[in-house]
Amino acid sequence: MILAGQDMRHITIKLMREDLPRASLLLAELAAFAPDERPLLEAELPEIPGTSFRSRIRRAWGHFDRLVALLGELPAQDPDTPLLVLRREQLIEIDQWLAEAWKQCAPCDEALHRIEEEFSELHNLERSLEDFADLDIDLSRLQAQHTHLDMRIGSVPLENEPRLRDILALSNHLILNVAGDGDTLRIVVAGRREDASILDSVLHAAAFQPLSIPESFDDNPGALRAELAARRDKLSQECTQLRGQLANWMTTNRRQMLRARQMLEAAEPYVNLRGAARSRGPLAALQGWVPASYLGQIEAGLRESLSLPFLLEARRPRSDERHLVPVPVRQRGLLQPFAMLVQQYGVPRFGEFDPTILFAITFAGMFGMMFGDIGHGAVIIVTGLVLRRRLRAFTYLFVLAGASAMLFGWLYGSIFGVEHWIDPLWIAPMSDPIYMLTVALAWGVAFLTLGSAIAITNRLQSGDQAGALFGPGGLFSLILYLALLGGMVNLAQGDDFPLVATVLLLVTLLLLIAYQWRSSDAPYGERIFTTLIETFEIVNNYVASSLSFLRVAAFSLNHVALSLAVFTLANSMDTIGHWITLVLGNLFVIVLEGIIVAIQTLRLEYYEGFSRYFYGDGTPFRPLRVGRSQASPTR
Repeated sequence: MILAGQDMRHITIKLMREDLPRASLLLAELAAFAPDERPLLEAELPEIPGTSFRSRIRRAWGHFDRLVALLGELPAQDPDTPLLVLRREQLIEIDQWLAEAWKQCAPCDEALHRIEEEFSELHNLERSLEDFADLDIDLSRLQAQHTHLDMRIGSVPLENEPRLRDILALSNHLILNVAGDGDTLRIVVAGRREDASILDSVLHAAAFQPLSIPESFDDNPGALRAELAARRDKLSQECTQLRGQLANWMTTNRRQMLRARQMLEAAEPYVNLRGAARSRGPLAALQGWVPASYLGQIEAGLRESLSLPFLLEARRPRSDERHLVPVPVRQRGLLQPFAMLVQQYGVPRFGEFDPTILFAITFAGMFGMMFGDIGHGAVIIVTGLVLRRRLRAFTYLFVLAGASAMLFGWLYGSIFGVEHWIDPLWIAPMSDPIYMLTVALAWGVAFLTLGSAIAITNRLQSGDQAGALFGPGGLFSLILYLALLGGMVNLAQGDDFPLVATVLLLVTLLLLIAYQWRSSDAPYGERIFTTLIETFEIVNNYVASSLSFLRVAAFSLNHVALSLAVFTLANSMDTIGHWITLVLGNLFVIVLEGIIVAIQTLRLEYYEGFSRYFYGDGTPFRPLRVGRSQASPTR
C-alpha cells in the first residue's frame, strides 16, 4: 500500500538565540524543513524572536524594490556563491544604505513620472490636433467670445454636407472651411449669435459632432504641430539626461546593490520562521517537520555551521497530529496530471493511502470501457501531442485516456464506429447489452469493495477503530453489503437466499444498529428514528453506489448508438455529403461524448471512490527556502 508522508519526522532544535539566523539559512538551503508554528514551547520559551528584525527587513526590501523598478533588474545570483548570514548590525547598515540610496534616486524618479505625464498630455494634444490638421485657420479665433458672431467647429458625415450647406444658406449661416476626406468632413460654421437656437437644431439633424479645442491651441494647426514637436524633443532630452544619471549611479553602486540583495535573501528564512522559532533570553528553539532521510544531513550541517552548542530532537508524528504533518507531493511524469486532480479534491493525510496510482488506473479503465474505439482513441492521443505545449502535464492524461480507448476499441472491434473491419477480441457492446450491464455492475462492486478496504485501513492507521468497524464503509457495513449482494445473486439465478448470507445480514445489521444507538444521546423517540435512518442510509448508499456504475456500460452502448446514428445520416446523402457527415459526425462524437465520459469518470472517482475512503485534509509540504518565495503578504 502506498502511504503519504510515511517518512516524516517532527524535530526540535534547541540552540542559542544568536545562531537562529544561521540555522534557518542552513535549513532553507536544504529545502527540507517545514516550520511548525504551533505554540508547543510557549510555556518554556514565551518570546517570538525577530520582530524588529522582520520589520527592518520589510522596510529594506521596500527600498530595494523601488530602486530595482527605477534602475532595472539586477543580474541573477551565482548559485555557487555562498550566502552570508545577515547579522543585526549588518541589517541596520543595509537598511540605512538602501534608505539613503532611495533618497538620492527619488528626485529622478519623480522627474521621470512628471515627464511621463507630460508625454501623455502631449500625446493627447497631438491626437486632438489631428482633428484640425486640414483646417487653415487660427484656432485661437474659434475660442474667443464674439459679441454678434456664433462659430462652431465639428464633423459631419460626407453625405450630409451638401444638404447642410443649402439649409445653412437659407438660415443666414455659412460654412467657412471644409477639410478632411473619407466618410467624415470637418467644418467651421458661422452665423449670428441670435440665431444660435436655429443652428443647434439644424446641426443636430445633420449628425454634427462638435470638436473641443484645447485652450493651448492659439495658432493655426501647422504652427501648433511644430510647437508640440519642439516640446517632445525637449522632454526626450530631459528623459535621456535623467536616465544617464541613473545609469551612472547604478554603475557606481552595482556591487553594493548585489550585496544588499544577497544579504536580504539570506535573512528571509529567519523572517519566515515566525512562530516556529521561540526564545527566552539567550536561549532559543525552532521546530518543524522534515523527511526522515534528511535527519543526518541536517545534524551534520548544524555541527559544521553553528559556533555554539545545540540539541536536535526528532520524533515520529503522534496519532492526534496526523492531519498536521506536511505531505510531500512527488508524482512526476505520467502520474502528474492525476496527482493534480487528486489535490483538487484534497491533500492526502500523513499515513493515509495515496490514491494517485489507483486513480490513474481506474480512470483509464473506466474511460476506455465507456469510450472504446481505436480511431477515436488515436485522435485523442494525437490531439494531446499536438497541444502538448498548452496542456503541459495533462498531455499524459490525454495519451493514457486515448490509449485506453484504443485498447477497448480493439476488444470491442470498433474503428471510428465501424464494427465490421476487425473482429472483437472480447465483445461488441450492442451484441449483448445485458452482459455489458453485468460487467459494469461487477466492476462497481469490485471498486466499492476495494474502496471500503482502503477506508478501513486508513481509519485504523488514524487510530479510529470504531469508524473502521462500524462507520460507513467500515468492516461490518462491507460484510452486510457483500452478504446482501451474494444473496441477491443467488435469487437472480433461481436459488434460495443462502442461510450464511441471512445470518451475516442479521448480525451486521444488529451490530450497526447497536453502534448507532450507543453513539446517540438524543431522547428515546429521536434516537430510534435517527438509528433507523442512519442504518438504512449505510445500506442504501452501497446499493445506490453500485447502480451508479451501470453508467459505465450505458455510455459504452451510447457510444455505439451515436456512431450508428452518424452512419445512418451519412448514408442518406450523396457522396460528398456522405463523407462530410462522417468526418463531422465523428468529430462531434469525439468532442461531445469524450467530454461527457471524462466528467462521468471523474464523478465516479470523486463521489463513489474518494468520498468513501479519502480524508483529503492533509497539509501540503512547503519547505523553508532561500529567497522571497514565502515572503509575507504584508510586504
